[in-house]
Amino acid sequence: MDNGKKTRDGSIDVLRSIGLLCIVLAHVVPPNWLFQIRNFDVPLMVFISGYLYAGRANQIQSFTSLLDYLGKRFVRLVVPVWIFLSLFYLIQYCFPSVFPINYTLFPDVMRSSYLLLEGFGYVWIIRVFLMMAILGPLSMVYFKKPISILYYYISYEVVYLLVQPYLGDGIGKQFNEILLYTAGFLVFFLLGSTYTSLTKSAKTILFTVTIALTALGGLYFYLYENVAFNIGSFKYPPRLFYMYYAVAICLFLFHLRPWLAPFNNRLITFIGSSTIWIYLWHILLLLILPIENWGIRFLVVFMLASTLTYVQQYLVEMFIRLSGCSSAVSKQLRIIFCS
Repeated sequence: MDNGKKTRDGSIDVLRSIGLLCIVLAHVVPPNWLFQIRNFDVPLMVFISGYLYAGRANQIQSFTSLLDYLGKRFVRLVVPVWIFLSLFYLIQYCFPSVFPINYTLFPDVMRSSYLLLEGFGYVWIIRVFLMMAILGPLSMVYFKKPISILYYYISYEVVYLLVQPYLGDGIGKQFNEILLYTAGFLVFFLLGSTYTSLTKSAKTILFTVTIALTALGGLYFYLYENVAFNIGSFKYPPRLFYMYYAVAICLFLFHLRPWLAPFNNRLITFIGSSTIWIYLWHILLLLILPIENWGIRFLVVFMLASTLTYVQQYLVEMFIRLSGCSSAVSKQLRIIFCS
């Protein structure tokens, strides 16, 4: 959810916009069939992060450059969340009646959200991106080839099966939310980072296998379990059919990049470069707007979140112009508030 390169790839902004739209869509509770289809959203954003990181990996050749990279990721990802949460809780404290739950009455929830843990939901995705930033440089050293990523994935699934009975609460729950979530989403980061090195046949095989496994999963649940195929039930932590489906869709969308690029425009570039603040503002709007129809709620929440982000960026740019602050301060303000 951060900026890509200085020379922006229009197709990446389109893909980021698709991912963000799907994430917001999930939170307005659409019909189940649509909710299942959009289950590639977070994996797509992580896949994009891996893809972009691979393009700049040669810039990180020393421990100093690694620390500089991690510091920038922290400022881009965590600082905006802490600022938003502070404003969010201040609004809740002043106007508790407009919220379904006043989280300021639950210090544990507040502390958990600042730590990017469970909190009141929504902010766990930032923890995932932060962990990808931390583990990305290390993981790419050991998992450069597709076969090594496959071995890693199989090991991950085996570990989950072994520890699954102990993930209910306490340390087990923390192990699940922090380590297993990270380990699972790391698969998408690694695939994204190796995407350009994959041959056309390798991409075709991977797509065919993952979409076939997803179809077989759906068939199994229909024939033997007599229930609807709930891909999202394999999301926390990501595993099995959730991962197969998401990998297939990520590969499909990346294959379409040459045809997606022409759809890029100023609006798409704005959304693609402002994903974190649009995402943060949509949390507040979700909780205070009493709109029952999911379609209307989706449009209103996304449009207002985008508008708030645009106004925020305009005000920050105005402050920078009028205050005459140094270029270093201006740069940090733009990174934090203007993506």
